[in-house]
Amino acid sequence: MDTWQCLQFLIPVPTSSDKLYHVKVLNGTHSPPSRSRFRITLRLRHGGARSAHKLCGCRTTCYVAAAMLLVYDCSLTLGMEIEFMWSSPWGFMKVLYMLQRYLPFCDSIFFCLTHQLAINIDPYGCHIVETIRGGLMVFGMILSEVILSLRAWAVWKRDLRLGVSLISLITLTTVAEIYVTRIFLRDLQFSTKPYPEFVGCFLTSANHIVYLDWVVLMIYEAVILVLMIIPGIASYRRGGNFDLYHVIYRDGIIMYIYLFALSIVNVVFMCALSTNYFAVISNVERVLHSLLTSRVVLHIRECIKRQQPSYTDGLTDLHVDLDASKPENRFRKRWRA
Repeated sequence: MDTWQCLQFLIPVPTSSDKLYHVKVLNGTHSPPSRSRFRITLRLRHGGARSAHKLCGCRTTCYVAAAMLLVYDCSLTLGMEIEFMWSSPWGFMKVLYMLQRYLPFCDSIFFCLTHQLAINIDPYGCHIVETIRGGLMVFGMILSEVILSLRAWAVWKRDLRLGVSLISLITLTTVAEIYVTRIFLRDLQFSTKPYPEFVGCFLTSANHIVYLDWVVLMIYEAVILVLMIIPGIASYRRGGNFDLYHVIYRDGIIMYIYLFALSIVNVVFMCALSTNYFAVISNVERVLHSLLTSRVVLHIRECIKRQQPSYTDGLTDLHVDLDASKPENRFRKRWRA
């Protein structure tokens, strides 16, 4: 045989630019390739396949872990949700809660596993799946932040100036999240399967700008954390309904500390590792964001109904049957979102 074809293999190479490079083996036109060159080529090919397979397994493990965490938490809180959410009348707060609670079943389970385990999916289909998933994740996390912002506003006795400031802040946060996510999704590039047995989407290029999504959330969460700490300290010094204050401020402060720490870890992962590992932590944080927000609302409703108090945090729109003849219940404040 006088000429030899060019052998071209797709091999993921870990580099700073996170591109998928083509390793070409150009053979001479007058003589067959040497055995050593064939051995090097095959070794590179099998090494690339192992690398892609290992990466696929790592992402799948994280996706399944996040999915199981969500399902497990829903099973633990199912009784509370039936009692305090499903049985209550529909309102603004209930709609917010339901959306942010159950959206992760779409973006963090269905679309993630489709991305990872689909057998016959082309690069265009992968891009559509990631676009829908990214949009739902941003939408769900913003809804969670709205709920927690309303709660922070409530503990400040619904101060008008603070309310306007929070609306402005959540608007800026939403615009920034949408802008960064749009750039990230636009620059995503997928390729065909690196080897026949590969399942799911094969990511070849992504923009590191997505870490700014989590930086923006960190800033927002830091602001809300401060807004929770200040009245929390004042309420502790004044005394009063300690159990209710304990639930309101403890859950809020601890939750924001957890989310802030997870956001830091997420940013470090995105800046230090390859784009292929972007979803290792972000999907878990997405689930925890919804999970913790839901528990905050449920714990407040549980505490208020258990104590039958004359106090509402101005957020959860509780429907508690109180005896209106009691003096402390005549001036009960109630706010419908």
